[in-house]
Amino acid sequence: MQHPAPGSRRGRAWSDAEDARLVEGVREGLALSGLAERHGRTEGGIHARLDQFVPQSGPVVDDPLEWLRAQLASDPYYAWRSVRDERQSHQRRERRHSAAEPVPAAGAGETAGVLADWEQVTGHVLIPERREVFLARKVVHDLAATPVDVRQTAARRLWHDSQQLLMDNWLLECVCPGAVALTADWPLISERDADTVLVLRELVAAAVGEMPAERDQEVLSRRLGLHDQPAQTLEKVSEALGISRERVRQLQTRAIRRLAKTAAPACRKLRQILAELSCVERVPPEAGPPAAERLLDLAEVLLPSVAPRQAIPLLARLAGADKVRADNLAAEASTIRILRHETARREATRQRNIERATRRWTALEGEINWFGALQPAPPRSELESLREDEGVVARGRFGVWRCPKLDRDVSYESETELRVIQLLSFAPQIAYYQEQPLAISYQFAGQQRTYYPDVLAATKDGRCILIEVKPVYEMAMAINVAKYQAAEEFCRSRGWGLVATDGNRTRGLIEHHAVDPRLENALAAALSARGELTWPQVRAAAGSLPIDTLGLCSLILKRGWAWHSRPYRLRLAPAPGPSGP
Repeated sequence: MQHPAPGSRRGRAWSDAEDARLVEGVREGLALSGLAERHGRTEGGIHARLDQFVPQSGPVVDDPLEWLRAQLASDPYYAWRSVRDERQSHQRRERRHSAAEPVPAAGAGETAGVLADWEQVTGHVLIPERREVFLARKVVHDLAATPVDVRQTAARRLWHDSQQLLMDNWLLECVCPGAVALTADWPLISERDADTVLVLRELVAAAVGEMPAERDQEVLSRRLGLHDQPAQTLEKVSEALGISRERVRQLQTRAIRRLAKTAAPACRKLRQILAELSCVERVPPEAGPPAAERLLDLAEVLLPSVAPRQAIPLLARLAGADKVRADNLAAEASTIRILRHETARREATRQRNIERATRRWTALEGEINWFGALQPAPPRSELESLREDEGVVARGRFGVWRCPKLDRDVSYESETELRVIQLLSFAPQIAYYQEQPLAISYQFAGQQRTYYPDVLAATKDGRCILIEVKPVYEMAMAINVAKYQAAEEFCRSRGWGLVATDGNRTRGLIEHHAVDPRLENALAAALSARGELTWPQVRAAAGSLPIDTLGLCSLILKRGWAWHSRPYRLRLAPAPGPSGP
């Protein structure tokens, strides 16, 4: 077979996958001629492409190949995609400016304010010619549209962290604070680091919110479970929008395709971080899991209410995989998920699981809130699951685990719930338990709703406990606070105990978490002034004060604030409404 001459492919555009192979070639130590031969391009073309991976704001680099090789050696996670996208965006904006294309309208005073912020933070003063170019950039007009306090806080934070203030990064930090600093540090995902999970979830919401078509936003928001609603099936979305199920599927496919190409900052960052974390287009590190297993964990973190068989192909496409590759990765992830469950089932027969569960339950028991005169649990024969949509189990949305204590299959809705179910199964202090055996009425957002507590557990000494299973950083969300308060009243009337846990940590961890009084005063003042804060406004109100997710959740519970997520909204305590029936 005859290979094309290097010059015969000179006009072909570079894809992200080819860029990734080019960077891998640099890591392997290939010379310029070797890279040209591998890619079927001229050495000049390779040199020009490598130059796109060098930051435009730094010193002039004569040899981008050697510069990039040294950079990758010192920083294996060097964000070359961000640098490339920044340079390409800059070049496109320069071409539009030179062609006298109109720039989105923004007052001269507003864009001048952006320039003033940039000069004040960086300490540089632009000459008149450079000022004219600066003010003509579209990103400057986008920054001018952001709140001044959010913009200035983001600029100071970026300059403090990196001594750089790249315009696209500045806009991204305004849209989703913390997103610029996200790195492909897989242990933070595997350990479910609260701060990383919060920023990643907000990044997904911000990326969907950047899509220009409102219909695309609505379809993806419903399908991905944004705006405090569970992920909806195609049938539910079709009913809500008054269109056919097939039309919803078409709109979803179009929206995902557009999300994978949108040049807005949150969309680009989401695609970059997914590509680096999932290793879809490169070989994972030796000590790390394969791409399919990474996507399985990312689906749990980013899209907790979406079935893995739907979430994994979506994340794979955003990470750079084509449709065939995405479907293959979803199939591999399904096998990994089954193997994980098989491993857990074998572990059930080992004594060390029982010993570990004994210690964990002893620690957890001290965090249970007891109400009134203690009353026994209902007999096991009277308990049954009231879980909704049991038919969904067969379609793979939920999971099923074989419990040796109950000698039956137990359904669960998340990996966190599975950990608690296994704890109850192995802990000798527990006589029996039942998943979602009760229906409790509660009010939220002006509507009467029904809540199904996750687990009822009966101890061997005759006590009854309701267990609400949530990741610790979700316990302070407004809807979960409303559910917990309804469960408190329910348990108080029956003499039962109540605990909210993720299997290791409890709601008490949040309630007793120490918080800097300065941060509390700053957020309280901002809320009093505005009534509602977005995530960028929360970070702006905190200013230079350190802020962590558990501390913020602690304040929310202590002060009675209302927290809604995806997109993030923090509000003052809602006015008391009428009690539910």
